[in-house]
This record gives sequence, structure tokens and C-alpha cells, in this order.
Amino acid sequence: LSSLSQECNRVLSIASVIGRAFDLPVLQVVAGISEEDLYAVIEEAQNAALIEERPQITRMIRYRYTHAFFRQTLYEEIIAPRRIRLHQQVARALEDVYKNRLEEHAAELAEHFSYSSDSADLTKAVSYGEMGAKRAINVYAYGEAVRLLEQAIKVQEILDPDDKAKRCDLLLDLGDNLLLAGEPQRVLDNELSEAFFVAEAISDNERALRVSQTALRAFSFLSGGTIYTWGSEEGKRWVERADRYAIAGTSGRALANAGMGCLMISKNNAKGISLLNEALDLSRRLSENETFWMISYWWLLYSVVPQLVGERLQIAEEVDRRSRKGVTANTVAGGLLLTGYTFLENGQRQRAEACFQEYKALAERTGQVHLHLGAMSIDALLTYMNGDLIGASQIVERVLTQGEELNNSQFALSVAHFTGIRPWVSRGMYDEILKVILRDQYWLRALRYANKNQTARAIQMLDEMLNTRPDIGTPEDYSTYLWDVVFLEAAVLVGHRKASDLLLCQLAGRSPKTTGYAFITCIPRHLGGAAALLGRYDEARQHYQEAIRICTEMRFRPELALSRLQLAELLLEQFPEERTDAIDHLDFAIAEFQEMKMQPSLERALRHKEILKA
Repeated sequence: LSSLSQECNRVLSIASVIGRAFDLPVLQVVAGISEEDLYAVIEEAQNAALIEERPQITRMIRYRYTHAFFRQTLYEEIIAPRRIRLHQQVARALEDVYKNRLEEHAAELAEHFSYSSDSADLTKAVSYGEMGAKRAINVYAYGEAVRLLEQAIKVQEILDPDDKAKRCDLLLDLGDNLLLAGEPQRVLDNELSEAFFVAEAISDNERALRVSQTALRAFSFLSGGTIYTWGSEEGKRWVERADRYAIAGTSGRALANAGMGCLMISKNNAKGISLLNEALDLSRRLSENETFWMISYWWLLYSVVPQLVGERLQIAEEVDRRSRKGVTANTVAGGLLLTGYTFLENGQRQRAEACFQEYKALAERTGQVHLHLGAMSIDALLTYMNGDLIGASQIVERVLTQGEELNNSQFALSVAHFTGIRPWVSRGMYDEILKVILRDQYWLRALRYANKNQTARAIQMLDEMLNTRPDIGTPEDYSTYLWDVVFLEAAVLVGHRKASDLLLCQLAGRSPKTTGYAFITCIPRHLGGAAALLGRYDEARQHYQEAIRICTEMRFRPELALSRLQLAELLLEQFPEERTDAIDHLDFAIAEFQEMKMQPSLERALRHKEILKA
């Protein structure tokens, strides 16, 4: 630097204020020199290897310091008052040079105006910060949007600390972007809590409602498919806030009803489904796509009860047909994911995969953390269905690891537990289940105990479940079939006849073909197991045959092998005249178990083979 001419040093000092990268038109205006003199300075600096050319797509050449140290040294040598004045000059030069393209340079303008002490400049700093954040959102650069909004909030505090409404708006915008960046808990704990306090302090009901609605969206991200988050004290508080400020006949009312519905479902209150239905109907009447997609997502996620199987498919088909216009990418993605899972419940794998492909394209394009983890869970699910159990387990492990790395471990855990259970159980890795069992999920603990031959503990948990559900097996019981299938599987494994009988009544004729996104399995296979345990052998055979048909059509390899094994067992024990068919089913299952490395099932099948040989 000491070898440069005085003029070169002066111009490069100005360039250091512009940034590590700069273009010549702005530099020329601020430096106040001719074009030829500017070129001479640039040539001198290039020869000294201080700066280098950076061609742009727009054909405009920008220059960049070859090392941040050079820029830092020049910048720090400028006294503070002169630095501030230069930032003001750079900001005004940017406005003049790019007056027709201000949005492209909004982030730079916000940065330079923020150094001023003039209130008009600080107002511009906030305005350009918001403009830059919107531009960043449009290209899915959520981290940059968060940075600009955090800076805007600091500037606004200096500019006018008494303008609470503006602070509330900035906090809301920051909260929206932090959600997309994958930080729902931070948003709930900090930005939204403060924004709601500010909104109530200025008696602004509209802003209080907006804050509450954003909080409900945050719970969607935080829950990752589990209903329990809604039932927490924090969940209850935000739902009640949304309900308090919502106005009848508006999208706010629809979202508040949906949130209250989710809260009631978390407390096993069947009225929650009615509220979700009301919310969905209102969103249809309002013709607001964003609201419809959001509530459809919640409806499909939480209304997983036998009484609504047919309606679930209808809503999934409605979502699939619905326009995506005007709907944010993450809301569309949530709707697509649950629609795909609902198609999978109904054995429609091809339609499900079409939804999954669109979802994954959105995840890749937007770079949103929770969408990325969701895309990985889809890969794990389909990999398992294709019979690659080790591959599926490895993907689940990566979900957990990346969730921690991306500061979204709670969502990753929620996602992983849905797709990790089956690969681990099928391989006999029962202790791995403990990694992903969430709070109060005693149905998974019952399944683990049953598979580990801890029969007494499994029976105890099944008895506790029956004691809490006096209406089980009747239309009045609105329990989710996702958990009941797991309970039924555990009950059959330990020979719990009462639980098997009641759960068979609960599920037979009313459940879908598979459990979709949660611990995916073919439901008729488990109905067959229960019927066989209860001595209803013809019924059991029908269930197994139905399971084989379903799994064949939807290419569900592990479940197809298990269904044929269980049918073989039934035929050998109860239909000896069909021994040949039984052996065919058994041989098929053994070959598949060997290839898929399903060791517990393989050992079970081979025992039957040894008995036949004897």
C-alpha cells in the first residue's frame, strides 16, 4: 500500500467504503475524477495485485480487493467523521447511478445509509433494508433477508424508538424469514413474543392477530407432524391469542378456528375435527388460496381417524387440483407432502410420488431447512418401501445429523421418528427406536417391548391404553388409526386377545390401506394377524390376501414379504390342504428376507422351513 501514488491511495480508500467489491460508475462519482484518471488508478492498483476484475453476467465489470485485509486496512485509516460522510456520498451515488434499478442495490443502500445520523437517511436505511429483504426472499436467500431485517430493526431503534407499530412490523417480517430459515423456536421465544407485547401495548388488534397467526405457522414447523406441541402451555397461549383477535368471516377467523381445532385434537377432543372442518369451509368461501392450503395441511396432518378416511382422500384430491397461485412455497410444500402421504395411505403410490417430486423440487429451489429435511424423509420412506432397509436407515441417521447441524434438531427428530421405526424394527434394531421416540409415545414403547419379548411390559401398556378408551371399537372413539395399528401389531405379537379384538373392531372396514407417513405398514396385514389370533381364520385369510394385493400393486416390498409369510403360517396351521400354496408363499418370503436383510423375519420363516423338513 505504501508504494501506491497518493491519488491511488485516495481513490482506493473511497472504494474501501463502497465495499470489498465495487463498480467504477459509483467510485467515479464519489471520487470526483475523470474517467481516464480513474482508469489509471485502477490499472495501478491491479498491477500492485491489490484488486482484480470480476466480470458480471450483466457485462458490467466490478472490481474486488484481492484480500479483505487490504480493504480493512484502507478503511480503518479513514477517520470516523470522514468515513460517515463517505458512506453518505456512496449511498447518494448509488441512488443516482442506479435510480432505475434501486431494488437490485437495496442491500448496499441500506448499509450505507445506516451510517448516517440524519433522520432522513436513517429512514431510507430502514426502507431499503425492507426492500432488500423482499428481494432476498424472492431468490430464497432467507439468511440475507434475516440480516437486513435485523439491521433495519437496529436502525429503527435509533431513528424513532417510539414508533412501536413500525417495530412490530419489522419483528413480524423478521419472524417470517426466521421461520423459512428453520428457526421456529427462536421466533416463538423472541421476535413473536416481543411483537405481540408491542401490538397489545399500542392496542393494535390487527397486528396482534398477525403475530398470533405467524405463531400458529411456527407451531406447524416446530411440531413436524406431532400434535403434542399444540397442547403445550405455549401452544394453548398462542391459539387463544389468535382466537381472541380473529374477526368473523375472515381468513384470520379460519386460521384461528384451525388452531383451536389442533389444540382440541391434542387433548383427544373430537370437537377439534369439527373446528378444522369449519375452518376449511370458510377458507373455501373466501377463495383465499394461502389460507386453504395451510388449513388443508393441518386437516390432513391431524384428522387421521377411521371415521374420516373417505373424506381425507377427497380433500387430498382437492388440494392436488387446487391452484398454487398466490401461495407461499412452504405452504404449497406442506400441502403437497400431506397430499402425497394421503395418496400413499390409499395405495396410490404413483400419485403420491408425483406430489413428492413437486415437493422435492420446491425444497431444492427454496433451500428451506425444514423442506430439505422433509425431502430426506421422503427418500427414506420410498427407499424402505423399495426394500433397501440399510439405505433407509442411513438416510434417517443423516436427517438427525443434519437437523443438529442446521439448528433444527427438534423438527428433524419429529420427521425421523416417522420414517425410522420400520427400517429398524424390520432389521431387529429395537433399541435404535429409542433415538426417535417422542414424548408420551407409549404405543411405540409397547411395540418395542413386544418385539424384545418383554411381554409383561407390553401387556401392561396395552391394558393402560384400553382403560383410557371406554369407547374403543365404536364410532364414538376418534383415536388415530396411526397409533392403533401400532398397538394392534404389539397386541398380536404378545397374544393380547382383548386388545386385538377391540382394535380389530376399531380398524376393520374403516381404515385405509397403509399408514402413509407414520411408521408405514400395510394395515390389512395386521388385521389378518388379529383375526388369526382370535380364531377367525377365513377372515384372516381374506385380510392377508388383500394385503398381498395392495403391496403388489404399490410395490411395497417388505410388507409384501411379511404378508406372504403370515399367510403361509395361516395356511400351514389351519388349511393343511393348501400346503403347496403355503410353501410357495414361504419360499418367496425367505428369498426376500435374505435379500433385504430382515433378520428377525428370516429366522421366523426358516423355523417353519425346518419344521416342514422334519
